[in-house]
Amino acid sequence: MRLWVALAAAVALGTAAAWVDASCRPPRAGELDELLYYPSGAFVRQAALGYETAAADVAWLRAVQYYGEHRLTDQKFDRIDHVMRIVGELDPRFEEPFVFGSFVLAQEMKQPDRGLALIRYGLDKNPGSWRLAFETGFLHYVCRHDYQAAARYFLLAARCPGHPEYADRFAAFASQKAGDTQMSILLWKRVMATGNKYMRDVARREIERLGGTL
Repeated sequence: MRLWVALAAAVALGTAAAWVDASCRPPRAGELDELLYYPSGAFVRQAALGYETAAADVAWLRAVQYYGEHRLTDQKFDRIDHVMRIVGELDPRFEEPFVFGSFVLAQEMKQPDRGLALIRYGLDKNPGSWRLAFETGFLHYVCRHDYQAAARYFLLAARCPGHPEYADRFAAFASQKAGDTQMSILLWKRVMATGNKYMRDVARREIERLGGTL
């Protein structure tokens, strides 16, 4: 649905957002390089003339095209964070660009600092997002082996409304890995209070192993 709305709105944007209309067709050779010259997401937002959400959908299509083009050619995604920030400026609540772009930077480009900067940018715009908090913790854990930071973000995710129960488990495990035994015990107790029978059994064993009381 977002795709069809985006395509329809692209016509309405007119010359003030001509870049949006152009993105509705497959790019010609070398055309994706134009992405490098977008001055900022704020500028594109002004050009959208009230159609920011629809423009974000089309910008997301262009961003995916940018990734796909380079994935099949030079394997370089040097401006992926800039491209994803444009989408984020247009629709800050659209979380996928922040997650996708950060993983491309951290995993494929081996630049975790840039990846973390992008996803924290998204988290700043969505402070109540358990997903962005959780993925930030995940990048800290797997890319930087910073277990204290990972535990902090997993715990933040576990405090956000609507978080899945596994956020509690990851927070407990990362706290344990970071050496914060008391926090880990408290988090495992939370798992015991909210998880299914299997997870309650796991949490009970972990609490006992850590020397806590049930």
